[in-house]
Amino acid sequence: MVEVNVSDFSRSLSDYEPIIGSDEVKTIMSLAERVRGAKVIHVSATPYGGGVAEILKSLVPLSRSVGLNVKWEVIVADPDFFRTTKRIHNALQGDMEIKLTEEEIHHYLEVAKKNASELDLEGDVVVIHDPQPLPIIKFVTKRSSSWVWRCHIDLANPNPSVWTILKPYVLMYDALVFTMETYVPRDVKGPKVFIRRPSIDPLSPKNKPLSPSEILRVLNRYDVDPDRPILGQVSRFDRWKDPLGVIDTFKLVKEKIPDAQLVMMGVFAYDDPEGVKWYRRTVKYAEGLKDVHILTDHDGVGDYEVNAFQRASTVIVQLSIREGFGLVVSEALWKGTPVVATRAGGIPLQIIDGVTGYLVDIRDYITAAKRVVELMKRPWLARILGSNGREHVRRNFLITRLLRDYLRMHIDLVSNVATRPQLR
Repeated sequence: MVEVNVSDFSRSLSDYEPIIGSDEVKTIMSLAERVRGAKVIHVSATPYGGGVAEILKSLVPLSRSVGLNVKWEVIVADPDFFRTTKRIHNALQGDMEIKLTEEEIHHYLEVAKKNASELDLEGDVVVIHDPQPLPIIKFVTKRSSSWVWRCHIDLANPNPSVWTILKPYVLMYDALVFTMETYVPRDVKGPKVFIRRPSIDPLSPKNKPLSPSEILRVLNRYDVDPDRPILGQVSRFDRWKDPLGVIDTFKLVKEKIPDAQLVMMGVFAYDDPEGVKWYRRTVKYAEGLKDVHILTDHDGVGDYEVNAFQRASTVIVQLSIREGFGLVVSEALWKGTPVVATRAGGIPLQIIDGVTGYLVDIRDYITAAKRVVELMKRPWLARILGSNGREHVRRNFLITRLLRDYLRMHIDLVSNVATRPQLR
């Protein structure tokens, strides 16, 4: 068991008052008072890389600041386990070719059993994030907590054979949390279901304001010309993010705007064994193409650098084939940068077509390129869409709104703990 240290991210709810207003702060504090002192434990697969870690590293300290006793723990597992859980992830997002072997299932459960004995799972609410730690609940023989499974991925059309394996563990939970109503499997009956949208932290290193000189220093470090149009993308290297399609789109943009540049940024998370393979495929696919910069955490790209590139980009693209939510869309919009993205998963919640950005069909690279060119040639339009996008995110997708939603869920669940008999 590894407890994630979030001391570097500690802050007070009052820090957000200039952004969200005093009335929202009062509402959140009133809700927090009803569960003050409650112990909440979050369990995830990795402390960095991806939306879950991005959310928890802000949600955990912010929850503590309003009086909750919150811990964030990460499971310990080997590479074989993560290769299996990546296959499970792909299957749940619609890969119908995947069949888990008996050996894979056995190892998946053995890792869950080992972590169940080593994690601190004594609290009022235990929140298990995504499929990797899902079966832990099976190996907890006595519990008085409310157990919640938070599924961050698109479960609208899962592989039936893999879903059949996971479903019994899902039904052991007291409550389930999904990003969208359409992600709730129709054959799940029993647990309470909550819909909760992911969010960004406007005060985190990835989203805080940067001066022009800070942005220029980052661009100069990576030899990106600040005086030429920049098409940006921030994502894991993953087939569902369609990185090769981003390059195809850029080729079409380059025909109309020859001095355009492409900057693709990503990190390698240890729970994603396919990342290196897709990074290499992406680099190879871009061979011979001018003005393409493919950057990772191995090149020194972290939250600060992503922040700078999202602010410097003329347009951001997110051409996902499947997408649970896509926090990078809200990140870009918060910075006033217009986004062209696919109608995948939770992206349309963030982009109102023609108002906060542009939506295109999946793999429609011609239309995506046309929208990018339109925004590059019309800076006034890019400014309007970016400004609208920032306000849309402020109203709907900030970490304080997520804290408020979680507090309401905790109030519901903690009030039921005392009356529920222990499982034996």
